[in-house]
Amino acid sequence: MNKYLRETTKHDIDLLAPNLRQADRNECIAATGCEPHGIMLEGLKMGDKTLTMVAPTGIPVGLLGVGKSIIEDAGAIWLVATDDIEKYQMTFLRHSKRVLKELQQDYLALHNYVDARNSLHIKWLKWMGFKFINKFDRFGVEQRPFYEFVRINECVYQH
Repeated sequence: MNKYLRETTKHDIDLLAPNLRQADRNECIAATGCEPHGIMLEGLKMGDKTLTMVAPTGIPVGLLGVGKSIIEDAGAIWLVATDDIEKYQMTFLRHSKRVLKELQQDYLALHNYVDARNSLHIKWLKWMGFKFINKFDRFGVEQRPFYEFVRINECVYQH
């Protein structure tokens, strides 16, 4: 790890959950009907890797992780952040692709769904090389529009 990324603790979740970006909070609730705190705890408990993004000040500004998917050899990737992530967007972006490579190393593909209202995440996913493969007009508990996205691991092409 480095000084901007560390393994997640329950304390990180307790600090971040009440301060999440409204778009991230909305996405969690729209998809599952559950508050983000519980979803993040489940991600920590069940995920293969959960990491905390830390600002240069040492304050946690986001979580990201990957866990086994119901799709064989695929991982379900996720990310939530506070509004402070925008203050440190260059640091975040500078490290994103390296971290993604690390998260994807054990999977042939990464995938998940993003709330169509979450424009910041959609922009980041495109920048990271994810492809949007489906739009669901009625997804999750709230039956809102969501996009399905995927990224194939580069090493797949070497086999």
